[in-house]
Amino acid sequence: MKLLTLYDKAFIVIILGLSLLGFYVNFTFDTGMEQRYITIHVDNELVKEISFNEITDQEVPIAFGSKNQHEAVVEIVNGKVRMLPIDDELCPRGICSHTGWIDRGYQSIVCVPNRIVVGFSDASVEDVDAVTY
Repeated sequence: MKLLTLYDKAFIVIILGLSLLGFYVNFTFDTGMEQRYITIHVDNELVKEISFNEITDQEVPIAFGSKNQHEAVVEIVNGKVRMLPIDDELCPRGICSHTGWIDRGYQSIVCVPNRIVVGFSDASVEDVDAVTY
């Protein structure tokens, strides 16, 4: 059995240092995207786009279901967004409401059973030429 040499130990320390530096950079600096819009999609269709410039603390109702007979509520406070709990029959696990507050461009809230996605965008969706899923 061969012991670690000085070069092996130095290599391990450098790799660990670079890894920690990556975590530090990821959590201290934003993703570079200025969050100017909150977008809400239901069944892959944009139903609401709310500008941060227009935001006052509010609750936004979202109609969903085959005939839009159900309603979910998205709460916006101080530039943070969360989805309020949906009835257990419609969203059994409630993962979307347990996500909590989001405020970064790379975060989103997804309600899989009801096909609702809430996220941030740095430009109006109208500026997009195409979207690939």
